[in-house]
Amino acid sequence: MTEFLAGKGVAFIRKDPMVDPEAEAELAALGHYSTPVTIVGDEAVVGFDPEALQRLLET
Repeated sequence: MTEFLAGKGVAFIRKDPMVDPEAEAELAALGHYSTPVTIVGDEAVVGFDPEALQRLLET
């Protein structure tokens, strides 16, 4: 995921819910309990879905 986003020149913040309780709480508040979850604007992409990510990045 980080390679995909960096390759597109997208700035991002990587959070690891396994070591960061605050990140774990944020993930749970979104209703997700597995990773990766990528937030683009108001949309969440669960898992690595390059097509969905590209579509959201273009909007």
